[in-house]
Amino acid sequence: MRDVSLKAPTVAPKYLQGIANAVLEVIALRKQCVTDGLTGLFNRDYFLERLSTAVDRVKGCLIPGTVGLAACEKTDTEMPTFSGNIGVLFLDLDRFQTVNDRYGYPFGDHIVAEVGRCMAEVCPGFAVASRYGNDKFAVLLPDANRRTCFQLAEVLRESIAKLQFDDPVTEDRVHVSASIGYAAYPQAMEGRQYGLSAQEQGRILLRNARRAVAVAKDMGRNRVFGYRDILEKGGRVTETLPLDRMAVSLGTSVGARVGQRFLVRSAMSGRPAGASLTADERISGRYPAMYKAEAVIVDAQEDIAFAEVLHLADAAWPVEVGDQLVLVTEQQSIFDTAGTGGEEDDSGLLEFRAFMGRFEERRAEGPFGLCILKILSEPPESVASYRKHMETLTRQAATMARDVLGPDAVGGRYGLGGLVFLVPDADEAALRSHCDALVALGERKLAVEVAAAGAAHPCLDFRPGDTLDNVRDALEHALLLPAPRAAVFDSVTLNLTGDRLWADGDIYGALDRYRMALELDPSNTTARNSLAICLAHLGKLDEARDEFSSVLELEPDDIMALYNLGRVLHRKEQLDEARTAYSRCLDLEPEHVFSLVRLGNLAEREKDYDQAETLYLKASTLKGGESLAYRPLARTAWKRGSMEQAREYLHLALSADHNDAHAMYMLALLYLEGGEDPQIAEVLARQSVALRPERKEYGEALVRALRVQGKDEEAEKAAGRLPE
Repeated sequence: MRDVSLKAPTVAPKYLQGIANAVLEVIALRKQCVTDGLTGLFNRDYFLERLSTAVDRVKGCLIPGTVGLAACEKTDTEMPTFSGNIGVLFLDLDRFQTVNDRYGYPFGDHIVAEVGRCMAEVCPGFAVASRYGNDKFAVLLPDANRRTCFQLAEVLRESIAKLQFDDPVTEDRVHVSASIGYAAYPQAMEGRQYGLSAQEQGRILLRNARRAVAVAKDMGRNRVFGYRDILEKGGRVTETLPLDRMAVSLGTSVGARVGQRFLVRSAMSGRPAGASLTADERISGRYPAMYKAEAVIVDAQEDIAFAEVLHLADAAWPVEVGDQLVLVTEQQSIFDTAGTGGEEDDSGLLEFRAFMGRFEERRAEGPFGLCILKILSEPPESVASYRKHMETLTRQAATMARDVLGPDAVGGRYGLGGLVFLVPDADEAALRSHCDALVALGERKLAVEVAAAGAAHPCLDFRPGDTLDNVRDALEHALLLPAPRAAVFDSVTLNLTGDRLWADGDIYGALDRYRMALELDPSNTTARNSLAICLAHLGKLDEARDEFSSVLELEPDDIMALYNLGRVLHRKEQLDEARTAYSRCLDLEPEHVFSLVRLGNLAEREKDYDQAETLYLKASTLKGGESLAYRPLARTAWKRGSMEQAREYLHLALSADHNDAHAMYMLALLYLEGGEDPQIAEVLARQSVALRPERKEYGEALVRALRVQGKDEEAEKAAGRLPE
């Protein structure tokens, strides 16, 4: 109130002081609940909570058709973008128990605390760095792909390796190293795992990162290893068995599948080698990659697989425990790939190695199809022997399959509870009918749930040998379906494989798969949407516009295509057409938050601030709209000259998204231009630079804040780090 004077109350200050103390206690308790007392990092429970939240955020964005909204936002600074990825790093100090045993646990705690301090300095502000337990740490990287995970992991590993500690008792100088594993979501997930809860998926993602740590330690420690690299180059022979068989350290949990081929190389491959000549001279080098054999997986279980030797380089040089495995394709094999014969067992099935030999012999004879049948049901608890139970079901399934596929089909084993058949002269339509029949008969005759998949040759430009990979992709497709789980390699399968490539950052590979999907089925609007999103991401806006328009010709009410068409037109400065597309989205879905924000952008450009504010306010009330609308509202208020209202909206934006770097930058500018506390402006500018170091204007705001405070030396250093 103005022109009113009141006597200052004598009691209120005590109440206000009490309230302030209570608030500070709550804040302190909250901090104590989420942080680790020794390192100051977040604790395990808080990390798992944030991980579940991050997974839940991405679950609806697993395919480009959904995350494509972000794909078209990359050049736009008005709306936060989200790539639909999560990275998790797991760090384990090497041989740390030895340090505790030799120097004592207090000294070990000192090392752990310093490692935590190092991690806090190295990890970006938006990361959730935590102490997971003892000498183990975990880092959550929202919106990060595999490359980002690897880069941060390498920086962490190198930073920790540089630390040194002096023991006051022994005067020893102690160094530590760390093995780091990482996994990215959704790339590290498989099949039906996508249907699990966010909490369960988060735990699986963390487990996969820990698997990568185990491989890093197995490979020699003090190194970084990715979960997706385990299958390609992280396998080991764990046991040699009779009849040229071996157990290997790869299972279905890391993507191992029956039929995958590996080169087996000596454990000495790539290791340092040297020979002393004299006391002063020495020659050194590395052992070459010495390949002993080629093997094929014949039975894949969750954490282990069994393989058979296909080709041996030298009979006098056997496969040994500890030998390394390198995943290869048929074209990369350095051994003779001639087929291997084999006799059928009493169930009429060939062992997988023999089946592959028969496949090599017959695949060039004309059109054919491959069909895989996989038993999914687990045996009841009353069953004494799991393997015997599955063997009985496999034999029954083999008889059932022959009745469906005909006497000319050649059958083989495909791991425990799996069968694979070569069906001469089978096309896609015939295989689809066969798969449907097999799934139905499995439920009716065997009383078990089965999945069936097929792939035909010829198909597009695929080689005959590619058909095995295609039928495996079709099996993954089938496992994603609700019952009945039957699928044939088709346009939808190609779309799904394209989605995986997209999630893995291989845009050109995804583009190729989407085009192949459309070659098989031009009416596949999901594939065409995904193709258009890839094109937009690559800056090919005219081609993207044409593809989105083609989708709308087939499905005029496809809101995804409408919105993305609007974004392409928006980027091409065809604003009237963009407005029409956004408005059509709102006709179909009045609470389409992205369209509301985009229409607000257009109104703001025309200086119709009332209309812009109305649209932004409506978006802010909708789910997910807070992080999108508050910053544009602040910008609109700023343009009107209402700085206090702009400040309020920016605080709301940061409450909705603590990592909104642009909101921090704008707030820093407000403090600077208002002549207010430059220290707050410095803190905000530093945070924005930490989040987005490539944004030059953020660094310039930091330089300005430092100079206002007279910190000229720091300002010069910050100016020297500005991006070009």
